[in-house]
Amino acid sequence: MKIVHQVGLRATMTDGTELVADAWLPSDGGRYPVLLQRLPYGRTVASSLVLPHPSWFAQKGYAVVVQDCRGRGDSGGTFQPFVNEGADGAATIEWAAGLPFADGRVATYGFSYQGLNQLYAAARRPKGLCAIAPMMCASDPYEGWTYEGGALRWPFACFWAAQLAGQDAHHPPVPFDTSMVPIIDALGADPPRWFQEWLAHPEDDGYWTARRPDLQAIEVPAFSVLGWFDDFSSGTAQLVGSLGAEAWFGPWSHMPWGTLHGGIEFGVDGSPSGLPAALLAFFDRVFGRNQTASKPPVRYFVINEGWREAEQWPPPAHTRRWSAVSESGSALSRWGDGRLLEIAGEDKRVLGAPVPVVVEPHAPVPGGPIDYQDESAIHDRRDLACFDTEAFGEDLVIAGSPTVRVVTRSDRPRHDLVATLCVVAPDLSARVVSSYAQRMSHGEQVGTERHWEITLRPIAVRVQAGSSIRLTLGGSRFPCYDLNAHTETQSAHSRREEQVVATIEILAADIALPVVDKLPASGSAAD
Repeated sequence: MKIVHQVGLRATMTDGTELVADAWLPSDGGRYPVLLQRLPYGRTVASSLVLPHPSWFAQKGYAVVVQDCRGRGDSGGTFQPFVNEGADGAATIEWAAGLPFADGRVATYGFSYQGLNQLYAAARRPKGLCAIAPMMCASDPYEGWTYEGGALRWPFACFWAAQLAGQDAHHPPVPFDTSMVPIIDALGADPPRWFQEWLAHPEDDGYWTARRPDLQAIEVPAFSVLGWFDDFSSGTAQLVGSLGAEAWFGPWSHMPWGTLHGGIEFGVDGSPSGLPAALLAFFDRVFGRNQTASKPPVRYFVINEGWREAEQWPPPAHTRRWSAVSESGSALSRWGDGRLLEIAGEDKRVLGAPVPVVVEPHAPVPGGPIDYQDESAIHDRRDLACFDTEAFGEDLVIAGSPTVRVVTRSDRPRHDLVATLCVVAPDLSARVVSSYAQRMSHGEQVGTERHWEITLRPIAVRVQAGSSIRLTLGGSRFPCYDLNAHTETQSAHSRREEQVVATIEILAADIALPVVDKLPASGSAAD
């Protein structure tokens, strides 16, 4: 099929600003459903580093329109992340539905920011919108995008700001330094205004509320993709659950969607090779081109097993809970006396003795985003509390988001708590499968007990017989998160000499795992 490529289509927004798009469509002069993507990185890219090129969809009988967001590429106006995507997206959808080659129906698609901006537009319910496909994106510009439990997602915030700032001048990302203190100077002396705003609003306040899409207002069908090792996995899981979306959950990171993580190759079975066909089938069903009933809407990859299917995420599971125990309070490092003992229901065990975790901002626990890496050597540090189960006598399948409950006491008004879940193999390697952070404020209650609950990232993994699980609790993970100065007055302008040592006493802790014991009815992994 011959494809026509139209360049420089102009859409006028409600304030008169013109946004520019390109289109790919069959050459036979017909009218087609439109697949729309809007992005801030240049419309010629069209997310083709991870998604099929627009011409591929055009070969399947769709018209594809890819637009530069406001203030990006050739589009007019000023780019402000998150701010104009609702109005601009809704106006563009209605414009695209009326193009000469359109049949009046539109679906949106894209990943990362191209996923998040769909949510703003869909919440406005524009005429002509039939479906959305937001993939590997958070559903909230604060939680799971810029911050995580109040801790700044530092490598992402730096790189994304540097990328956008560089593209303003048609250059590569501007130089940045994640080790810079104060962190406001990480992009140099004159960072973008919106970068300064992100750092000036570390709490989930009105700044973020005004930029949060209304998921409850979205009524059209949705398709999504989640990567176990994507930084947005928690937000994507929330999106899938809120929208009841069809979804694939696989062993992939944000970009590229590859299968090699932590030196382990997940192979052909773990590849995303089936995703283009799955996305196309979703669009075909939405537009009535294929009446074949879809398989169970959620397809997820279980590490050490393969693919399963479910009617929803998370899949049906029962909760098993383990309590942290340290008889002498020396559960520091993997060589300490920290254990995880399984408990029934809400039964609680006494930790034994408080475990003191000393957090030195000038020598933080090293660590980046989760990528199934072996962190056994890091667990030699005595500023990490480590709690291990006994080796399992049979396989244990975890599918969902583990939760960690912790009781702490600290000598400082603020501290972080980073929880990681690792699978410890017989060779003592400890591969991280899930984690999350929480920035904790004791305020005027310094030295008093505080109770916290942390929901970890979603994961599906078969813990094989002979292996065990390890819960680690620490006060830092750098550069994954910005350093906590442990002062009530901490800000993006805090200097290195203002950072002080904190001692966190862990008084009690437990972890709840969503466990799926049985294989699918066929007795093997889903096809």
